[in-house]
Amino acid sequence: MDTDHIDQLLERYLILLDEYTVLRELLSKTQAGVYQNIARANFSAERGVRYGPDYYDERMQASRILSISADSKDVPRFELVKPAEADTRPETLEAANDEGKPDGVDEAPPTSEDKPDDKAKQVKDKKKKSNDPLRWFGILTPLALRQAQALSVEAVQDIIPRLVSVNAEMMSVEIEVRRARKKRSKAAAAAAAAAAEASPKKVDAEDSPKTEPRESQIPTTVVEST
Repeated sequence: MDTDHIDQLLERYLILLDEYTVLRELLSKTQAGVYQNIARANFSAERGVRYGPDYYDERMQASRILSISADSKDVPRFELVKPAEADTRPETLEAANDEGKPDGVDEAPPTSEDKPDDKAKQVKDKKKKSNDPLRWFGILTPLALRQAQALSVEAVQDIIPRLVSVNAEMMSVEIEVRRARKKRSKAAAAAAAAAAEASPKKVDAEDSPKTEPRESQIPTTVVEST
């Protein structure tokens, strides 16, 4: 039973190892494609323009957040999610404003300068506001730079989270294999000790010393020389 369980764990480990190897190769190719596209973009850029850290905006914000969860076996799972923006829920903001007002005070009627349609338009404009890092480099960004961004997003959002998740599961399977082998060794040692105590101690008759009767004795004569 323990042997079958260990074989299943080893089979699962080999499957994970194969997936881990494929993901590492895919990550290497993706990173190489990112650097190649950035090099192409810099090669075709105008004089004095170089796409790199010099153009980074210090007010940058995270466009994706790492989320870590655990499955039924407490193995961590990694995935990237988009951060929730506060201005995407105008109803919540309006409800908070209503709670802060005293009872019996009605809102002023909307004027021509402040209409509900204008508010909805403003909220819609906020939603359309893009945090695309490519805007740091201008509106007309080269195609190679866009391809580098697409490959980077693929690596960060798809490949790397799955890679670290597979690595964590492999470590968990290794621990289970060591525990199963240790348990099997203890069970085998306990069974051998029990068998040794239960077996009766037999004395082989052939190994015991035998006393044979003397059929004849040869007289010995002592001759003294004079």
